[in-house]
Amino acid sequence: MHVGQILRCCDFKIDHNYIKNVGRQFIVTGFDPATQVTISNNFFDGQATYSTGCDGHHYWVALFAGKSDTITFARNYVYYTAGRGPHTGGTSGYYQWVHITNNYFNNISGHAIDSSTGSVVLVEGNYFNSVTTPSVSGSAGNEYFITSSSHVSTCTSTMGRTCQANTLASSGSVSHANTAVLTTLESQSAVVSYVPMAASAVPAFVLANAGTGKIN
Repeated sequence: MHVGQILRCCDFKIDHNYIKNVGRQFIVTGFDPATQVTISNNFFDGQATYSTGCDGHHYWVALFAGKSDTITFARNYVYYTAGRGPHTGGTSGYYQWVHITNNYFNNISGHAIDSSTGSVVLVEGNYFNSVTTPSVSGSAGNEYFITSSSHVSTCTSTMGRTCQANTLASSGSVSHANTAVLTTLESQSAVVSYVPMAASAVPAFVLANAGTGKIN
C-alpha cells in the first residue's frame, strides 16, 4: 500500500503531513510524468512494529520513477527508516530531475538516498544524523552530493546562487559529485530559484515546522 500516489500531474504540492505505518512506500510517482511537484515539510515516521531488517526501521520511503519527473524534496523529517528515502529512477529511457534539499535525515539504519538509472539529483543543505549510508548512488544514477567547499563553489558558479553543503554527523561518507547534474539542472527554475538554508540550521527548523498543524 502507498499512502500517496502521484499519477500524471503537474504543479502539485504534498505539504505538512505526518505519515507512519504504511505497507510499502510513503509516496510514489507513477510512470507518467509528475512535473513541478514539491514534497515539503512532512514528517515521515519510520518507527514500525514490522520491518524488513527486523530492527523497527521502515525500509521504503519514496519512489520517484515517472517519465520526466521534476520534483523538489525539501524540509522534510525522515526518521527511523532503513532505505530508499527517496529512490529515484530505475527505468531506461525515463528521466527524473530531483532536488533534495534542507531535509533532516535522522537515525537511518541502512541508506537514505538511492539514485538509479535516468535520475539527475542535486543533494544540498541536508543534515544527516546517524545515517549508515547517506547515499548509495551508483554509476547508473547521476548525483551531485555537496560535501566540500569546492563542491559548493562549483555548484554556486553554475547555478548563479549560493549552494549549501550537506552535514554528515555520525554518518557514512559520500563521494558522488557528477558535475553533469549541475549543467542539466541549471535550466530548472525551481532549482535555480530555491534559496537553501545552511545545513546547520536544518534540524531545528525541520523539527519545529514539519508535520501536521504547523504553519510556516
